[in-house]
Amino acid sequence: MAVEAANVPAPLPAKLFVSDDFVKAVEKAPDALLYFLLNIGDGDTQLLVLPKRGDGTRRAVVVDVGGTRKLPALVEVLAEAQILRPFTDPQDPYLFPLVVATHPHNDHNAGLPEFIGRFKETIRELWEPGYYHPNAGYIEMMTALEEADGRIQHTQPTSGTTRYIGRVRFQVLAPSIGIRNRFDSYGINLNNASLALKVEFPASGVEWEKGKGEQREYVRLSDKRRRLLLGADSQTLSWGKVLDDFAALESTNFPTNRALGIGRGAQPLRAEVFKVPHHGSKHGVNIELVEAISPAWSLISSVAGGGEYNFPHALAQEAVREALEPVSSTGAEHKPDWKLGIHYTGARDDKQEPLGTIALVVPPTGKITMWRFGDRARDEIDFAKARRYSP
Repeated sequence: MAVEAANVPAPLPAKLFVSDDFVKAVEKAPDALLYFLLNIGDGDTQLLVLPKRGDGTRRAVVVDVGGTRKLPALVEVLAEAQILRPFTDPQDPYLFPLVVATHPHNDHNAGLPEFIGRFKETIRELWEPGYYHPNAGYIEMMTALEEADGRIQHTQPTSGTTRYIGRVRFQVLAPSIGIRNRFDSYGINLNNASLALKVEFPASGVEWEKGKGEQREYVRLSDKRRRLLLGADSQTLSWGKVLDDFAALESTNFPTNRALGIGRGAQPLRAEVFKVPHHGSKHGVNIELVEAISPAWSLISSVAGGGEYNFPHALAQEAVREALEPVSSTGAEHKPDWKLGIHYTGARDDKQEPLGTIALVVPPTGKITMWRFGDRARDEIDFAKARRYSP
C-alpha cells in the first residue's frame, strides 16, 4: 500500500464544499474585499479586488504574476461578470492602481511582462524591490515598463512605505532599509529582498469621533479592521528585521501587560489572513512569526508535496500547526489542517478532485467565506465550478 509523503496535505472531506453562485455572492457583498490566491503550481499569483466605490465600480491590486495567461483570463471573467469595472474609461483609466512584483524570481514574475503588455494603459503604479536579477521575467518586466513610456509610476519601496487606495491600506513590512542597502553588494539571499505586505481595511489616515459637529475630536485609529499579511518569499533574516521595525508587546497575562495593552494600539503583525511565505519553505516561516500573526486563515501556494523543491516542507507545516495549536508538550496530535485554517492551492478533496484557486470574500465585519474553483495549475478559472467552503 502506497504511503503519501508527510508534506502532502490530507484530502479535505468533499462534504465541506457546497456548489454555489460565486458572482451572486459577490454582488451581495459590495463592501467586501476579494482576495484570490491562484493555483499556478509552484508560484505566486495574487489578485485583490477592492470594495465598491461610490460609483459602484471596483478596482484591483495585483501581487505577483508567476505564470502566463491565467490572471489575464481571470480579469476578463471578472469584467464580464461586472465584478471589475470595464477596462477603458477616459475619466478614470486606472483599473489597477497598484501592481506589486515582490522579487525577481520567475515563479513570481514570469507572467508580469505579459500582464503589463496587456494592461499597461490601466496600471497606475508598479512596486518592485530594486534587486537586480538577470532572469528572463525580470528583464522582460523592466522592458515592458520602459515601453509603457512613463505611463506607469515605478517605485522601489522599503519597510514602512504605505499607500491608501480608497479605504484599503497597503503597507510594506519588508525588506528593511538595512537589507535594502545591501542589494547592490548582493549581500542577501534574493528571497529576502521580497516585498512583504500588510493589507488593512476599512482604513483611514485620520479618524474623528462622530457626533461632534465642527468640534470633532481626534480619536485613535480603530483596531477593528480586517488584515491580510502577504509574505511573498521572505525568509528568516527578513522576518527578523520586520520584528525589529514593527515591534510588538509580547502577549502575556501579567497585569502590566494588560494595562499597557489598553493604550498601545494595534498589534503590528496581527492578521486574520496569512499568505505563508515561500510556498511553505522551511526557511520562510517559524513558530514565533506565526504566533505574532495569529492567523485564522493560513494559505499556502504550492503543488502540495511535489514540484522542483517538494514544497511545502514538512518542517514548515509543523511550525504553522504548532503555532496555531501548541501540542508538542502534551504529545497530542494536531487537528486536521482545515480545522486549523490551513489551506493549500494544490490540495484535493477526498474524491481526489483538485480544489484549486482560493478566493476569500472578506467583508468589513462578520464572517470571511472561502471559495474554491477546482482548477489545475494550467486551467483557467471557471466560476460555474465554484464551491463554497462550508465547514
